[in-house]
Amino acid sequence: MNFPVSQNSSTPAVCDSSDGMASPILPDLSARNTLNWSGDPLLEKQPFGPCPPYLIEDSYLAELGQGDAVWATVRRHIPEALITRLKECVFVMLKPDALQSGRHKEVLSEFARAGCFLLYAHTTLSASERHFEELYKYNLTIRNEHNMIGAWWINSPLYSISPSVALMFWIPPQGEITAHQQVKHLKGPANPFHGSPGELRRKAGGTNRALNLMHASDDPISTAREFLIFDSPTRLTAALQRADNLAQGKKDSAPLSNESLREQLFLAGPEERRLDLPSVLIGVKSRLRATEEFSEPLHEATADLYRRYRELSTEHMDIIARWERFCELSNDERLVLEKLAAEQLATVECLPLLRHLATPADYRYKTFEEIRVEFTRRDVSLDPWDELALATSLYYHDSFPLPPA
Repeated sequence: MNFPVSQNSSTPAVCDSSDGMASPILPDLSARNTLNWSGDPLLEKQPFGPCPPYLIEDSYLAELGQGDAVWATVRRHIPEALITRLKECVFVMLKPDALQSGRHKEVLSEFARAGCFLLYAHTTLSASERHFEELYKYNLTIRNEHNMIGAWWINSPLYSISPSVALMFWIPPQGEITAHQQVKHLKGPANPFHGSPGELRRKAGGTNRALNLMHASDDPISTAREFLIFDSPTRLTAALQRADNLAQGKKDSAPLSNESLREQLFLAGPEERRLDLPSVLIGVKSRLRATEEFSEPLHEATADLYRRYRELSTEHMDIIARWERFCELSNDERLVLEKLAAEQLATVECLPLLRHLATPADYRYKTFEEIRVEFTRRDVSLDPWDELALATSLYYHDSFPLPPA
């Protein structure tokens, strides 16, 4: 995985066009190429009026005044009788990090416990980075003051390293709370460390703002738009029809079968990787320590510490508690390493980097660059997933809680 040397020099130069939505690095995946456009000129000219208010909620799309434009694009693909059913349907994307860490199991279990019925599952085997640029289109424009244009270079590699799984859920109404609001409360904020203990991105162990397990549409019109980025109008109609059948309690109506879901998950190749920053850094430090020549004093002085590191990396615990415990062990290691340095053990070449890694308060994106250089120098491979977890976590270093004093 080729991350740039400097985060400043690598930030893409995005310059929106006069309408504020198009960009040279954000190609327009329009209905003609991505949404299986019918090509019928009569349909193209058919007026549908403004987007119904019940399809627009609190979203970047709404803030940018794009509801009517999106409605004009997706309306032709949705049967009249199923339009209102969009209110109860939410598009969800299990990101590659959820699948590769095995965290998708807890995500799916929580959705089921929350009373969400799975309508559709599809592994994005042929999706490219361009599809995900379209997914986050309204967060990749200078018209959005909260845009992530400057961070897209660090966020985007996630979507090309392995497949995602697109889902759609039917969520029965709960009083005044909409289906999309229910999912928003269920998943929690983009930064897992800012979530409450019961919110999914924290509870299931998201790594950072980029590797945060899942994406979900913000409102009903976004559900239709985002579904059609990755699959056909025919399958959208089928999913909405399944939701309608469930809502009406029709005979033989049922959610998507477990076997169909298992098939899609199998295609994504899920594993049980540990992608949280403490576990990845424990692996990095252990490999540095193991490949250090003339390192008997280092090994002897840190043997018990690294035993405790290994125990931490396999223990199931809250992400904030894991981070705090890692910082405590790192502080103990830093004291040991400072003593070794004072004894002038110059033969231990990795000592400066290990001392830096034992000081979490000093982590920066440059820390990732130093790790990569040292691994290259030692001819030690860095797993692409470890590399992605390190690069994104150290880029978002200020998202982590401050180490305990």
